Amino acid sequence: MAANLSFDNRVLTSTDGASTIYAQANGNPENRTLIFIHGFALSASVFNGLLSDDRLLKDFYLVAYDLRGYGRSSMPLVPEGHVSSLQAADFEALLKEFKITNPLVVAWSMGGAIVADIFAHLPAGTIAGVVYINAIPSMGPIALEAGSPDSAAFLADLLSLDNTTASTAARATFVDACFSRPEDLSAEFKWSWMGMTLMQPPAVAVLTVTREQDPSNLFKAAATGFPALYIVGSADKIMLGELKVEPVLKESFKNLEVHRIGGGSHAPFIDSKEEVVDQLVRFGRKIFDNVEE
Repeated sequence: MAANLSFDNRVLTSTDGASTIYAQANGNPENRTLIFIHGFALSASVFNGLLSDDRLLKDFYLVAYDLRGYGRSSMPLVPEGHVSSLQAADFEALLKEFKITNPLVVAWSMGGAIVADIFAHLPAGTIAGVVYINAIPSMGPIALEAGSPDSAAFLADLLSLDNTTASTAARATFVDACFSRPEDLSAEFKWSWMGMTLMQPPAVAVLTVTREQDPSNLFKAAATGFPALYIVGSADKIMLGELKVEPVLKESFKNLEVHRIGGGSHAPFIDSKEEVVDQLVRFGRKIFDNVEE
């Protein structure tokens, strides 16, 4: 069941004073908070179905935002506009705007790397835990190694600065690759995702995937019990989650749970929504209320 889509939409000014960040929220602010972070080329709108889910709204305040360089947020055209400290500053601005403390982060795909920015630049205890959905824990080698051979092929075209035809075609291929059976999705739905990718110029996309960060504080916290849930789709066409990411997380996180979705796609919160919601409710109650289910 889905509630209405009357979200609390806001445009925030980040702490650099020059960038605006688009955010949306739904639910009771008195509840504990889940913050959703989207992946490459898209925006917070991919989570509209989760932000309007009655089961999640019963227990949680739901917030999502467009990362800098994506969607309705500012798109700096220089590398300095995408540095790790600014990613953390945007997250901090989100917390202040919505008066959020100690949320559980739900990060999808490349959005998982934002957690490393948070640990690098914000105080310990800023977030209560993380749910990685087919996500990478940081930029750098793991981001390159985790990509499937097919995704590596279309990503090069998608990031092309001089071939708009190839770039546009690659965006359509990317959107289809997010799902188990893209042919079953409505044209309107796929067009909405395609439209999100077209909001981001290739030059900005390149800057978002080539930025540097230091994940050492994240991995120190992981080694001492920072809680994480890794939701991985066994049929992900974009990321080699089970093969490349899961071993890194198991080696790094002392307090890690893994939930595999059989036949799950890169975007299981669309294709396997109820199963993902089950896990978010279960893990959220465990983190916030120490309830084991």
